[in-house]
Amino acid sequence: MNNEIKILIVDDDLGYIKSIRAILESKEYTVDTAHNSESAMEKIRKIKPDLILLDIMMDRLDDGFTICYRLKHDPELRQIPILTISAITEKTGFKFSPATDGEYFEADDYIEKPVKPSDLLERIERLLKR
Repeated sequence: MNNEIKILIVDDDLGYIKSIRAILESKEYTVDTAHNSESAMEKIRKIKPDLILLDIMMDRLDDGFTICYRLKHDPELRQIPILTISAITEKTGFKFSPATDGEYFEADDYIEKPVKPSDLLERIERLLKR
């Protein structure tokens, strides 16, 4: 049962959050949400999620990148896996690569919007098994 696994969705698109939340709750994950970097960092420190789904391009252009950087450089929080989700794709000039995106962007995985529920759940399971 997944009801003890806490997932935090950090995104500023309320419609998208609603659809992702429904997918996760159907698999009995405990889901919380944050809509900006300030509330995200507060919730991360408070609930210590098992996984973070993070839109890298919310609010200001670099908010998601900043959250990744802050988490991966915090000794208490760096072990939390981060799955970034974005509509920014190779077609728009963005290619996710931990090796080439430098130490500023340190997410554990990246998936493009729109996300197929099966792909999302498979990546979540893979990250949680680490």
